[in-house]
Amino acid sequence: MYYYIGIDVSKKVLNIFDGKKDLIFDNKENLSSFKKYLKKRYPDFSSLVILFEATGIYSFYLKAFCAAHMLKAYIINPQVSHSFAKSLGAPSKTDTTDARTIWAYHKLIIDKDINIPKVDREIMTLSSYLASYRLTLKQRLALTNHLEGIKDKTLYRLLKKEQERLQKLEHELLTQTDATIKQYPQLKEDYQRLLSISGIGQKTAISLLVLFHAYTKTNRNQITALIGLDPIQRQSGTSVHGRSRISKHGNRMMQKSLYMPTLSCIKHNHKIKVFYERLVSKHKPKKVAVIAAMRKLLLIAHAIYQNKTVYIPG
Repeated sequence: MYYYIGIDVSKKVLNIFDGKKDLIFDNKENLSSFKKYLKKRYPDFSSLVILFEATGIYSFYLKAFCAAHMLKAYIINPQVSHSFAKSLGAPSKTDTTDARTIWAYHKLIIDKDINIPKVDREIMTLSSYLASYRLTLKQRLALTNHLEGIKDKTLYRLLKKEQERLQKLEHELLTQTDATIKQYPQLKEDYQRLLSISGIGQKTAISLLVLFHAYTKTNRNQITALIGLDPIQRQSGTSVHGRSRISKHGNRMMQKSLYMPTLSCIKHNHKIKVFYERLVSKHKPKKVAVIAAMRKLLLIAHAIYQNKTVYIPG
């Protein structure tokens, strides 16, 4: 028999529901206050399961804590958790209700999916660099769009300098990320293999490298579901036969990271180009064909990572 604790992770605190009480603990390195609570209430950690969402760097302390203390955990895709909350008809969204929703999700999980997390500090470092790069890029693009409406020359000049600073920071973050990867032989080899794929550039290769190393045991179906590129069918009885579509329940940032490389591959990667053109020739809408090509590109990259091979152009 397991005892479950649902945790909503934020930047500063852990909002917890243990099945009876709502509690709050600081989200700090070592999680000392949370540890004290667990030792007092659960003398035997072997029967305890921690449920929380994968929230990037914010959940790192909790994941590392579980790994250090051999605590079993189940890490939930945030999109799945969101859909589950909607299915419950939650009237409002707060940190407390989120923790209760996460706790309730334990009724859907199976024992084989519960395990002790492993912490890869090199990948966590790369994830931090990648998240910082994406934030800087988002800020620069927002500022670039804002500049188009600025008429005052003084204000334009000031904001232009900030835009240039952000652009320089983007370059520095990518350069440092590249240098960090090359410090570790295995990461470097996997990185070079991903770069061997026609149409995959530095930024996409880094994103895929972090994804594949973070989820090393995923198969083809799981990796497409993780990104939200898994097809779902809408069918009911004999009268309703909706078009299949992608689930969109996965990592939206990875979807965006793959979109432009896919368009490039449709032009310059023979395998992807032939695949795309075959779908279009069968009267598939171009948008559907692009998404299918994106999924194929992801699976090619995943196979190269799993099999430790380089890309062979078709």
